[in-house]
Amino acid sequence: MSLAGGGNNAWEGIGGPINPNKPNMADIDPTLDSCCRREEESIRHGNALRSTLQKYDVVAEKERRRRHLVATPAFTGCRCCYDPNSDGGQYQTLMELRERRGMVDEQVPDEYASGLEGDERKHEKSKDSDDSEDDDEFDYLLDEGLPEQNEAFKMLEEIRRAELEMEMLSREIALQHGYGVHRQMHPTRILKAAGLAPGTRDPPPAVVLHLVDADSMASATLDLYLERLGETTCRGTKFMRSGGRSTLLMNAALANKVLPRLQPDKDMPALVAIRDGCVVNVCPGLQGLVDENDEIVSHAVYEWLDRAGALLEQPPLWEAVCRIRPEEEALMDYMTTQKPPPKEEKRFNCGMDDCQKTFPHEHVGIKNEQQSGLLVSEEEILGVGQD
Repeated sequence: MSLAGGGNNAWEGIGGPINPNKPNMADIDPTLDSCCRREEESIRHGNALRSTLQKYDVVAEKERRRRHLVATPAFTGCRCCYDPNSDGGQYQTLMELRERRGMVDEQVPDEYASGLEGDERKHEKSKDSDDSEDDDEFDYLLDEGLPEQNEAFKMLEEIRRAELEMEMLSREIALQHGYGVHRQMHPTRILKAAGLAPGTRDPPPAVVLHLVDADSMASATLDLYLERLGETTCRGTKFMRSGGRSTLLMNAALANKVLPRLQPDKDMPALVAIRDGCVVNVCPGLQGLVDENDEIVSHAVYEWLDRAGALLEQPPLWEAVCRIRPEEEALMDYMTTQKPPPKEEKRFNCGMDDCQKTFPHEHVGIKNEQQSGLLVSEEEILGVGQD
């Protein structure tokens, strides 16, 4: 990792050049001797460098994040968002549709879903035209070695490598917290996970909530479409689903407050757009989004979500994604730190197997190979050896 300095800190914290923390030397006692002052300055320089490395070290950050991961039956995510005992899974209609779609060629996603089809076609045409050209005149470049890299070029490579590593880390953390992917959650937790509970700290910036009717083909086709939508362009949006009727009935107090328009018996399935913990728009029964075959219309769903402002391309900063508080992480670090075993002292052999005393001693009344068991020795009583 490069610790290059510089006045422009626009890329700092996301893989660009890092400005190390500067130690504070102003409060050092001016009456200290020169040797003590040099020692204090060295300690402060080391603490500043250590804090900088702990803040920007990609490998250490990955290890810290990995400790918080939990595995559900369907995916792996952070424990601040998911419950491994209740989240995850699929419903029967979705599994049947996924199996049926897997037997035939997947339909080309609607252009509103990815916005990449036109570019892909142009790229294929240009690739075909480039392959048809004769590149023999440039073959001599392959026979020559690369020029020697100077220090400036090596520094640019290090900076670029750091940027790519931080970008990969940010993408990995966003996926672990549900950004750009479609997750199924338990009905009692789905509204709180979407940031709709009062007092939620750092709610997700954008959430697409699908309240599922498990027997509806429209719900199954909508889930497949939302999965593609999150993987292609909308990586800053959380896509969630849960049983619609169960969500409204099992968490009735919160559901009546944030979704008063929805009725559990007649408005399922439903689509809800949420921004920063507030419901922006609700589509009960997927009205206007389903065709005559009980399947969703891709471009209609995309336009509805786009008008609601629920489709974001960039996830939030990875520092603000996780809801685990710093004191909880510090406690986790302390608990995982292995304590050194206590140093064992040499045991004094007094002939008793269950005695753990380390100093020389004898047990009165117990006779064995190492001791007589007498408070006064037999020789001393009989006066043996005395004149």
